[in-house]
Amino acid sequence: MFSSGYLANLGAIAALVGQRDLVLSDEFNHSSLKNGAILSKATVLEYAHCDLVDLQTKLAQQHDRFRRCLIITDSVFSMDGDLCPLPELLNLAEQFGCMVLVDEAHATGVLGETGAGCVEHWGCTGRSLVQVGTLSKALGSLGGYVTGSAELIDFLRNRSPGWIYTTGLSPSDTAAALEAIAILQQEPGRRQQLWQNVGQLQQQVRDCLNQAAFSNCFKLIPSESPILCLQVADAERAIAIGQLLHERGVFVAAVRPPTVPTSRIRITLMATHQPIHIHQLTAALTLAAKL
Repeated sequence: MFSSGYLANLGAIAALVGQRDLVLSDEFNHSSLKNGAILSKATVLEYAHCDLVDLQTKLAQQHDRFRRCLIITDSVFSMDGDLCPLPELLNLAEQFGCMVLVDEAHATGVLGETGAGCVEHWGCTGRSLVQVGTLSKALGSLGGYVTGSAELIDFLRNRSPGWIYTTGLSPSDTAAALEAIAILQQEPGRRQQLWQNVGQLQQQVRDCLNQAAFSNCFKLIPSESPILCLQVADAERAIAIGQLLHERGVFVAAVRPPTVPTSRIRITLMATHQPIHIHQLTAALTLAAKL
């Protein structure tokens, strides 16, 4: 356990690789993954987003030049909502003798038969990898975790300054996280309700896209998670739409470059959202499309 998911990525990556090593990072990775790679002082190469051909090419060209190689990726990409091709990444890692670190921040409690994340969702439980996540999103507490083999965890406990030299979780945060995990295990209906909400919103947005004004304003970015993004033409329009939605009681994020390559309205669904909330959102988006 680390004090945050951000520190978990920094601490794990910087401990696993160093100056003689190579890190291959998806270009859309979260800041914590990218900064962990920089902090490690390893050589860092980005591969095109979820592009297995580009990754394989870079591995074939580079991996023999370094002591070890680490592939790092988000499992659910936070600004698009799509999933990494984890089984294929692990196959490439085995082919080239690499390690894989996957950040489950937006998958913990959401994906997989029991909510254990993208690793479970893709049927990769038990395969050799480093699994990082956070307690501060679906689980509603604070802190970050790293899971893996006993050998890996023992190594990190002795080599990761971000774990050794900082304060551990408070008793209240720990208790909240444990209770959230218990609820996740005992009440699967919450996760099922979340996915029902995702399906309902996706359908309503597709219906809205049949309207000329809506389709001229928004483009639905493909997503496989409760993160749904509507791409808009530019940053100014994204900000204006975000403000209008806030005025109508809808809390969404207007995200724009350089955080993302294209401006967008980022929607995150919850299990506690009701059909009336989803209708309120689509009604406000329809109004915003006329700006």
